[in-house]
Amino acid sequence: MDITQVIQTLQENGRYTAFLNSVLQAALIVAATWLLIFLGQKVIRRVFSVGRSDPQKKETLVSLLSSVLRYVLFAVSALLIIQAFAPGFNIAPILAGAGVVGLAVGFGAQTLIRDVITGFFLMFEDQIRVGDFVSINGEVTGTVEEVGLRMTTVREWSGRKFYIANSEIRTVNNFNRRELRVIVSATFPFEENPARIREFLQGVCAEATETLGEHLITDEAGTYLEPPQIIGVTDINEDERGGAYTIIAKTFPASLWHAERTIREIIWRRSLDEGVPLAYPQRIQKKGQATFMDN
Repeated sequence: MDITQVIQTLQENGRYTAFLNSVLQAALIVAATWLLIFLGQKVIRRVFSVGRSDPQKKETLVSLLSSVLRYVLFAVSALLIIQAFAPGFNIAPILAGAGVVGLAVGFGAQTLIRDVITGFFLMFEDQIRVGDFVSINGEVTGTVEEVGLRMTTVREWSGRKFYIANSEIRTVNNFNRRELRVIVSATFPFEENPARIREFLQGVCAEATETLGEHLITDEAGTYLEPPQIIGVTDINEDERGGAYTIIAKTFPASLWHAERTIREIIWRRSLDEGVPLAYPQRIQKKGQATFMDN
């Protein structure tokens, strides 16, 4: 073997060694990144475990800050891995700040920036919190599991999980506030005496108040703020040929649907027991076709 072959072999071995060193550095960077994320999330949770602020707000802040931590560490580790494989690559200007913004905009990351900004507004304006039951854009309804830097996670009642980009959130209907109003309507035929209907509904309200009990909002003295009560005739239903009466009550957010179901069931059962009929669409047979009855 001449001197040329020896030099060539050493050069090849040197390249292999450099490559293996780069792989080892990358592996260490990845391991260190995950370790820092784990420790950072522990620290964040420990910090927010102190104090008596709203648990939901704490959990939302923990979720958001953990998301920020992950994105920052992933970005830095990616740059360090690039530098490990390309020693001439200088990450200092990028880490200084201006380079990151320029690079993000240059790659068309305006949507990502909007997601991040919207995420902060969602959090600090207290629009939604982890654990809230919400309807987003009128399309997704469920429980908020995470408010992240880029997206919000909502789990539907059926168990399906939705990942919604923060910038796509336009309207939020939040059911988890201090109190909600139950609104239940029932339609009775025009032929029924309004006085009899009101007496019937007063019995419904009394039973609903007794049945719902702890689900209704009370003041400090234990008095119901708004127990089930009759509003009156709120609509004239031409199709069902009757007047719609509405019952309202104030309840806790988690009890809204239970209260509505309970009041409807009481109306139905007492209607059968007391012989007060509910209105329903009436039809007449005309030339072999079923049609709604006209006035």
